[in-house]
This record gives sequence, C-alpha cells and structure tokens, in this order.
Amino acid sequence: MANPIQQRGAGVGCPRAAWVGMQKGRKATLYVIRCYGNGEVFYKVGISFCVASRFAAGKMPYRWRTLARYSSWDAGKVWDLEQLVHNSGLVSYAPLLPFAGKTECYGSADAVLLLLPDSTFILKSVMIDV
Repeated sequence: MANPIQQRGAGVGCPRAAWVGMQKGRKATLYVIRCYGNGEVFYKVGISFCVASRFAAGKMPYRWRTLARYSSWDAGKVWDLEQLVHNSGLVSYAPLLPFAGKTECYGSADAVLLLLPDSTFILKSVMIDV
C-alpha cells in the first residue's frame, strides 16, 4: 500500500516538497528574466533562493536582466505560482543554446506578468539591452 503522504503529493519523491524543504529560513523567489544574445530575445520564468547565483558565470549562455521578481517566506506559495505560470497554456519558446531551465521560456512576457500577484516587483525599463 502506498504511503498516504506520498498519495497527497507532499512526501518523498515529490518535487514540491523537496524544493520547499530546501527553504531553510530563506525567502523563495519567482523570477522573470529577459534573456538576449545569439540573435534571440526571450523570457525565462523560474524559482530560486538567489537569482544571481542561479545564473552565475558559465551557467547561462545568454545575457540576462531581471524583469520581475515575486518573493515570499512561503516557498510552497512560490512553487505553486511557478506551476500556475508553466501550466497556463502560454506559448513556450525554445532557446537555441542549451542551459538548465531552457524548457521554462516564453517569447513574450506580457501574459506571464498578468498571472503574477499585484505585489510582484516589476522593472519598467528592462527592455533596453546593456
């Protein structure tokens, strides 16, 4: 018989529970970054405890800038928000260069931003490459 915790999706083997368990008193962040380079521009949505270290040197083949950030002490809430975005039926974008998270990308940020809570920090001038 299956473990009742596993049946509810909150036990061993559950990606959500594993990620939430890593919180350890840190704020979790859902981020939207604008990626550019290699003749491409696209937006990646993901979750992390530190966006800068998530894309430290050598981990990302594109230049990037943070477009939006939603942070919470409730890692489960951040996980669920990311799942809402990725399961919302938005048209995905397939980057040409490989990197971790390349399946979490979109050609436009407009619809993604509409799905985020009002308390999300959104940069207004990120559309200019530096």
